[in-house]
Amino acid sequence: MSRKIFRLSLKLRIILTFVLITVIIVFLLARASYHFVRNLYLAQLTEQVEIVTELVARQIGLKYIQVLNLGLPIEMTKQHFQSLFQRNISTKTPTEIFIFDTGFKIIVHSDMKKITGIQEAQLLLYRKEISDLNINEATSSLPFKGADGAWYLWGFFRLDHGFWLAYRESAKRLEKVDAFSMLFWYVGFAGLLISVLVGIILARTITKPIDRLVKFSTEIGKGNFDVPLPVKVHGELGILSKSMDKMRHDLIKQQKEREEMLAQIAHEIRNPLGGIELLANLSKEDIIKGIQNTDYLNKILKEITTLKLLITSYLTYSRPQAAKAQWVELTPIIDDVKKVITRSLDKKNGKFSFVNQIGHIWFDPNHLKQILINLISNSVDFIALDGEVMVLARVHDHKWIIEISDDGPGIPEQDLDLVFKPFYTTRGEGTGLGLAISKKLCYENNAQLVVKNRKDRGCIVIISKEVIDE
Repeated sequence: MSRKIFRLSLKLRIILTFVLITVIIVFLLARASYHFVRNLYLAQLTEQVEIVTELVARQIGLKYIQVLNLGLPIEMTKQHFQSLFQRNISTKTPTEIFIFDTGFKIIVHSDMKKITGIQEAQLLLYRKEISDLNINEATSSLPFKGADGAWYLWGFFRLDHGFWLAYRESAKRLEKVDAFSMLFWYVGFAGLLISVLVGIILARTITKPIDRLVKFSTEIGKGNFDVPLPVKVHGELGILSKSMDKMRHDLIKQQKEREEMLAQIAHEIRNPLGGIELLANLSKEDIIKGIQNTDYLNKILKEITTLKLLITSYLTYSRPQAAKAQWVELTPIIDDVKKVITRSLDKKNGKFSFVNQIGHIWFDPNHLKQILINLISNSVDFIALDGEVMVLARVHDHKWIIEISDDGPGIPEQDLDLVFKPFYTTRGEGTGLGLAISKKLCYENNAQLVVKNRKDRGCIVIISKEVIDE
């Protein structure tokens, strides 16, 4: 059944969905409204019955209750109670008031024709509620239908250990409340017809722009980036149209970047391959001449190592591993980085300092280590003899910050926007992917990476992340 529904056109599915939702909403609304009105009326009636029951009970003097405890009341006592009950009976609604004992036998009744001394069977249904009442405490029953088919409500008040006052109030308005629920069904039927009409109109409004967007996306999928943007598409679909147009421009940009990157990779690989080819031919000539020379082979191996490094860097940049963040301590990672840069730092008799003012940070430890190796190695490469590289970790303005600064020559202002571009480098060595990889790894960990020139001398690279993200 569900498969057949999904095979229907979008227009029919929208209409069916509207109708189904309307039916469900109307049904729930009708039932909820009915129960709300009914419960509200019953709550008011229950409170009223309990108040009236207690009010009548308070009018009964203590001496008359004591008379009841002596046995069956005399005629004068009955007349007193009937007079009291009649004063509290409404002439508009059928009401009755009486006193009964532990055996649920009527002792005194507001109706003079009612036979006393017999058991009131209806009271047996509320045996527990009646027995659990404390003296001078009132309660009420659930609505019930009397012998005449009308709705009533009982109110009970415990006079003492052996007698209770019963007050029966009419709940005839409950029938009107039941009839009121039919109004919601009529409204629901009208809403059902309206929903069908609205569904048809809405289906037409949605499907036409969607058809245009489908054709637009199909052309983009074919690589036709010059296809015009659909017109007369408004609202949320207009936002979708703009998003698809942005996607088109992003694809154009990515394709251009990919072509440039492939061209750069081809260029970067061609040079080592040319050197390997030349060295292999020279090695071949030496072998023919019987000369044993391993210099060419060592240079070939070096070029191969360079190629492997280039390919590894490219793969890391194009497909970085997803971040597996955890709580990381900076000091052990910095210690590992120092081991990597020690030789380069010693060649320049450079200094390295690390000040840590933060505790743990939420980051992928492998990513953080690779980022710091790239950034600190760059700083070491650019410092002069007796230069210095400084690392400061601190918290500022709800962010933790790691600053790597050096006293090198800095970066030309016109090149600051290019440093994170793949294969950009101002050195003869290296792949030019170090900063680009670091930027991407920071992005994977919801961190930011920026490069600035220091005011006096040198460069500063800043890694930062909102503490609230952690």
